[in-house]
Amino acid sequence: LDLLTDLTTMSTATASKTSNPHALAEAQDDEEVFEVMEAPPQAFEMVKDQPRSTGLHKRRKEVHVDGDWHCSAHVWLVDPVRHLILVQKRSERKDTFPGMWDISAAGHIEVGSKPLETARRELAEELGIDEVASDEFIFGFICPAEQARWGGCNAYEHVYFVHADSLKCAIKAGEAEVSSYKWIKISALEQKLRERDGEYVPRVDSYIEAFFGYLNAL
Repeated sequence: LDLLTDLTTMSTATASKTSNPHALAEAQDDEEVFEVMEAPPQAFEMVKDQPRSTGLHKRRKEVHVDGDWHCSAHVWLVDPVRHLILVQKRSERKDTFPGMWDISAAGHIEVGSKPLETARRELAEELGIDEVASDEFIFGFICPAEQARWGGCNAYEHVYFVHADSLKCAIKAGEAEVSSYKWIKISALEQKLRERDGEYVPRVDSYIEAFFGYLNAL
């Protein structure tokens, strides 16, 4: 990413209401339709297995209320030179984990969409970044995360990493979904997630291990 920004490392920026042309007007759309997936088998291998569809399609709100398994895409912006990672603060209007620090950008995979397609769309909608080529998205793993019991949802999380220069990464956050964002040390994020810090969206243990397995090898 060869873009300009005046965001300094470890500072927090507030989302702009008008600067991102891809930004959504609302925090979420209850009429989105998701493909309902089978519950994950115990031996699900996160680097090679794929979710299996039930053949059912349901609206977002129904999927969340019923605790159905569905799919999402996560994109983490990583500065491997400075060992930094971008986190966003979710809008208070979000229906899950409002006001908490979270993934750089993420969203549910709608019927007819692919994981990578969703990852690219969410990066544009939430952070205003739309010039990342498909081959710059590094696939990490698919984590079946049962988080409905924590106030979230049950989703197969398709995780991607995009390497970026934190000093040249122009971010134009979508105000309806993102209230602020910041670059933090990877080690600091690891501590927050492993300690289940109440300001950060929790991640299941298998996600944490695979996630930091990739990041700590950089």
